[in-house]
Amino acid sequence: MASVHIENLDIVLGGNTILKGMNLEVADGEFLVLLGPSGCGKSTLLHTIAGFNDVAEGSIRIGERDVTWADPKDREIGMVFQSYALYPTMNVERNMSFGLRVAKVPAAEVDKRVAKAAEMLHLTELLKRRPAQLSGGQRQRVAIGRAVVRDAKVYLFDEPLSNLDAKLRAELRRELKQLHHQLGATMVYVTHDQVEAMTLADRIAVMKSGVIQQIGSPAEIYMRPVNLFVAGFLGSPTMNTMRGTLTERGGRIGFAGDALSTDVSAYPFVLTPGSSREVVLGVRPEQVRLSHGAGPDTPHTGQLTLIEPLGPQKIVWFTCGGVLMSAIADDQWEGRVGEPIAFGFDLPRASIFDAKSEARL
Repeated sequence: MASVHIENLDIVLGGNTILKGMNLEVADGEFLVLLGPSGCGKSTLLHTIAGFNDVAEGSIRIGERDVTWADPKDREIGMVFQSYALYPTMNVERNMSFGLRVAKVPAAEVDKRVAKAAEMLHLTELLKRRPAQLSGGQRQRVAIGRAVVRDAKVYLFDEPLSNLDAKLRAELRRELKQLHHQLGATMVYVTHDQVEAMTLADRIAVMKSGVIQQIGSPAEIYMRPVNLFVAGFLGSPTMNTMRGTLTERGGRIGFAGDALSTDVSAYPFVLTPGSSREVVLGVRPEQVRLSHGAGPDTPHTGQLTLIEPLGPQKIVWFTCGGVLMSAIADDQWEGRVGEPIAFGFDLPRASIFDAKSEARL
């Protein structure tokens, strides 16, 4: 296996600068997920690592080797695409082994690698079938197996599960995670699906407009987003946000907004904020406490508008001062649409952002 080092990378496609001054390090054996909306540059970055795009400026190293201008076949990578790209006239075994045979790898070694990959990906009984005889999930396993048999230093995945239904995506997510543990391989994975990112990654790099906004563990990205974009991109339902102003009186810090006012002295500010600063208070749905009556932990009042049952839990939607908010409740929680509801926040775990810069305070 090997690490990946990207330094001051510029990518220009069709006269448009897609990536500018990109710096990124992927540790040996790490599973890094590039997460972001369509058009943010994540696939462009992956394809550049693979060697499909020319570099305008900067360098790419895999391990200690500079591969900036190396051909894709010489970079010792394995690539899995969104489309399966299988040869329809070849069976599973031939699809998985085709690249090795072209590279004139000895037949015994080819058979050994294919058998090992097939066992890891539960394809052993399907080796003689053709792609038309396989389900979508099985075809994507074959595509993954074709990359695995290369015994590459780095494996690159370009939204490989996006064409599958929800059940198959969940199954293959688990299998990819297990595959990473078995191989101990360096993997870089592109997706716009936050669930895939949170469940698969050792670290997540959240991208917007060709720039990495934040990179860190899934827990760090989710619980301590560095700005409003990251906060809003992760989480379902998305983070509740309220605009307002910070106030300071008697050593206590308060938040005064159109919807509500609350004491935020318990919030872990990085720097002591100034009074009258315009901010955005962000609270994840699971950081909202619900009650049918006001109390010390639920001092605010709203109106219940919708309940979404999700089996083991419910999403409770309510309004306060014209602001729609959501909370997570367990499956035993009961309420009726239209009735008043009391709520409060777990402020030490909340987020506060500067209204102008949108950076975390």
